[in-house]
Amino acid sequence: SRHFGPSRFGAGRAGIRVRAPGAAAMVRVVITLEPGVSHPHAHHDHRRKMTQEEKAKEVKCGVERESARTACSYLLDLEYQLAQSYYWSGSFLKDLFFFVCNWHPFIGMFLSHPRHPWDKKERLMTFFVSCSITMLPSALIVETMADSGFSIWESHILIFVVITLPVMLIEIALYWLNIGDIFCRGSRWLDCLADGVVCVRNGCVCISVFVSFVCLAISYLVVQARDEDLRGLTYPFVMSRLQSYVMWFPIWFLLPFLGFWHCWWMERQSIEQAQAQASSRRRWWWWRRRA
Repeated sequence: SRHFGPSRFGAGRAGIRVRAPGAAAMVRVVITLEPGVSHPHAHHDHRRKMTQEEKAKEVKCGVERESARTACSYLLDLEYQLAQSYYWSGSFLKDLFFFVCNWHPFIGMFLSHPRHPWDKKERLMTFFVSCSITMLPSALIVETMADSGFSIWESHILIFVVITLPVMLIEIALYWLNIGDIFCRGSRWLDCLADGVVCVRNGCVCISVFVSFVCLAISYLVVQARDEDLRGLTYPFVMSRLQSYVMWFPIWFLLPFLGFWHCWWMERQSIEQAQAQASSRRRWWWWRRRA
């Protein structure tokens, strides 16, 4: 005979009694779990997929304690969705704000989701790399064009084409490189592939940081050799960074197949179709049972 349910040992405890055939003794196995506390040797499976209700509750920004997610059963799916999903709460404006907080290269350093796979340290490193490789080229372009008689607006246009756009592409490449391992999880073999992706990522990060320091050193030597004012070097650099951060909004809002507008509506239509199919199946089973 078997007995399942609360035992006389109090709340939060479960008792299981098993009687073997022909045995005179009764064996009781008691598993004690205090409410809200996990067993120290318990294994938490983080591979469950989020429901749409759980996904809507994850629209949050900032930081959180590391221990806050130890028992989260959908942690892997949460990180996967944060890396590529646009539709969260169902509200266009709320999801747009959440998208900007997670994807913008500057705002994301402060307001990204605490469990985003591109964490704040990696965003800060990307910011350092992009600033380092932008400073000297933008200053040299402005100085050369000014000596050649070009206006300041023509210099800004050339900076945008030659410096800002390539740096934006580098930032996008660093973003996908930093989150690449999140798409290689789910089984033992995929986890091994994820480890390989992490090794490649770390190597590329080291190379990027080295190149950044080289660019900073060259910038310093050029400034010392020409005895130039630092303000002349800072102004075109700041303009290039502002161009990148401002142009990010229209590009990532209107870009087909990758921008927020297009992808948010595609995800919404996909979710509504799945819900309609599920509702249709439930009605079909209900009519079948009545028949």
